[in-house]
Amino acid sequence: MVIEIEESARKHGCKDEEIRYAVLHAVGYEMTEGRRGQLTFMFVGHPHEGALKDNWLEVGVARWKDGTLHAFHAMSVTDNWRHLTRK
Repeated sequence: MVIEIEESARKHGCKDEEIRYAVLHAVGYEMTEGRRGQLTFMFVGHPHEGALKDNWLEVGVARWKDGTLHAFHAMSVTDNWRHLTRK
């Protein structure tokens, strides 16, 4: 699966490989409201193999109309999405 990384996903210091790893190895995800006509999900996963138990990233991903996946948000998990670590 190819995931394009938008510049906005990097603003909290997450690296591209951490963003992709968190999405591809997510422990939970949920559909969320996005732009009209785009399927949008929030994923929660560790940034890399062997990460500390409480080291989680939340990553927002939208599927554009052309079918490509774009990560537009990434940061340490917030209380809004922490429930996804328990799924």
